[in-house]
Amino acid sequence: MLSYNPDSETVLGLSSVALCEADGERAWFRIAAARRHKKLVLLRLEGVATAEQAESLIGRTVAVRYEDLPSPSAGEVYHVDLIGCAVRTDGGEDLGTVREIIATGSNDVCVVRGRGREHLIPLVRDVIEHIDLARREIVVRPLPGLLEP
Repeated sequence: MLSYNPDSETVLGLSSVALCEADGERAWFRIAAARRHKKLVLLRLEGVATAEQAESLIGRTVAVRYEDLPSPSAGEVYHVDLIGCAVRTDGGEDLGTVREIIATGSNDVCVVRGRGREHLIPLVRDVIEHIDLARREIVVRPLPGLLEP
């Protein structure tokens, strides 16, 4: 498994994971063993005993239960918690809602759609003024040119 967060140890302590196909179908597997190998996590799954069975799982996305995730540290959020949040500027302009998150090499980016437009909002301190997950709201301080078409 290649993790989105190569520093995460979360999956090493789990008892099960879901393997998801592109169409959304998922199958849950109990983890028999897990260990790191370079940038990968090697998982031995119950019911997957042969190389052929393992090969049939290549390309699937590995998912975990939300409640199995560790609590984020102060100033951190999970991407999934941002999806659906309303986004507005510090001046009160509604920009839309977060539809997806793009993980880039330098910083993550919220794809915000609303009012016939799409904005790419970087998740950096200079732009994000406030995230209120209880209210499902993000307030941004747009840098010059950020909201230009």
